[in-house]
Amino acid sequence: QQAPALARTEASARPGHNAMETRYSFEDAHGIVGGITKSFASFWDSECRSMKASLVEMDTLHTGRVPLSKFYSHGLDAEWRFGESEEYLRELGALDETSWRGKQVIIPNYIQATSNCIISSEHYLICCVNDCNGVLDEIESRIGAASAEPSQILAVMGNLSSHTTTLEEEHELQLQGSLTSQLEMIADAHGGQVPLHGRLFAQWLHFAFPRECPFPHKTGAVAA
Repeated sequence: QQAPALARTEASARPGHNAMETRYSFEDAHGIVGGITKSFASFWDSECRSMKASLVEMDTLHTGRVPLSKFYSHGLDAEWRFGESEEYLRELGALDETSWRGKQVIIPNYIQATSNCIISSEHYLICCVNDCNGVLDEIESRIGAASAEPSQILAVMGNLSSHTTTLEEEHELQLQGSLTSQLEMIADAHGGQVPLHGRLFAQWLHFAFPRECPFPHKTGAVAA
């Protein structure tokens, strides 16, 4: 009721508008739809958070991955979610088949998959928010450049922690060992600087924030 009322108010302010008419212009309709979709996007975000919370609860090793068997077991026992076939998960880029632990569902890749877009059309999408954007935005704002030395990135990352809505305490980042050496390898390949918008850094972010940042597959490797 609020949207049509708003449309009538805005329309009545335009020159030449007949207050007795019940028809809406394209601008009116666009405003109504925009208001509805914003409200619906907020609702869907709460569904996405709930979905992620369920997956994180199954990620006892903090790897950002859920064993495929546990993924399906939860889907059968609890709710309508988590019912995609193994083949479809592979097409979506949400299936990790490289681990000695067996096949696993990659949490952020699954959350970001088109199968979890409640509206998916040529012109409009309502999907789950990419939590990694907040991490990258924070890094970019503190560094203030498109690339940086590993030491700069590590200094910034030392002040960040991986936030998860389902955990009572934060999971502190472990920046020693392989994460540090991987970052230095990226820099060595780019003249001592790490490009913040390259695939290799996105991959590094995934391993630093495995529950927030999707694993970046090569272009064309996955369907979505």
